[in-house]
Amino acid sequence: MSKLAVNTCACALGLLLAAAPCCLAASANDYNPYMRESLPNLRQPTAQGRQFLKSLGAHETSLENEAAHRADWRSEVYPVVFGDRTAPGEVLVLLDFSRPESEQVWKAVAGAARQMRPAAAKIVVLANSAEHFGTDLTGFGIWIAAQRPGQAVDYFSYALHRWNEVKAAQRSRSCLRKFSNEYDAVATDRDMPIHYAYMGRLKPPVPAAEELAVARYAYGAGSVNQYQATQIARYYGVEGLPAVIVNGRVLERVSADAIVQALR
Repeated sequence: MSKLAVNTCACALGLLLAAAPCCLAASANDYNPYMRESLPNLRQPTAQGRQFLKSLGAHETSLENEAAHRADWRSEVYPVVFGDRTAPGEVLVLLDFSRPESEQVWKAVAGAARQMRPAAAKIVVLANSAEHFGTDLTGFGIWIAAQRPGQAVDYFSYALHRWNEVKAAQRSRSCLRKFSNEYDAVATDRDMPIHYAYMGRLKPPVPAAEELAVARYAYGAGSVNQYQATQIARYYGVEGLPAVIVNGRVLERVSADAIVQALR
């Protein structure tokens, strides 16, 4: 590529991308595709950028357009694991499976769920894990929320606990490794991978003939969700995961009582 072409591309990129919206203006349900026709776009072009795109015969990009080829895109970018999708209250839970404290944060969320009315508030899970197998586990939770309603909260409790349990077992045997795939996340060679082990715990369990298809879907759904977790973290000014956002406000300290109080 010529120097002129490189400079032209760099200039075009600067024109196309506007600054991200201020997190102080963020509120509840901004990213809820069941309540909004369009979602906040952190890659929104400037006025000059729009003119540039028009001159090329191109269109502005949006998450809705980019994900529309996936039939379940709404449940992937906004997986509701508890409550009604259009409930006014919103608890966004941003997880990183590779962070041990994610399990404690989830325990607080699960405790809050026992005090919440589904018609009044919902819990949404998003995850961006530094260790890639977390993507699969998140995607499987999305599948459960859609296909086995009412069982996703317990699944995330199991998956996060089992992740830390396996890490501890590996550490004790001096064979600790990153969970890049499902076979890294086992304590012994006889263990089943975390999500495959849970498929048999569901009611009804996942049929053996469908396990591979479900696992493949989980990876794709988790990848979409990972992108959205990054966008939402930036939008609400979250500096690190795990985090909980209640009605647009990032909680400084996460507990079941803090979540319930923030919803009132």
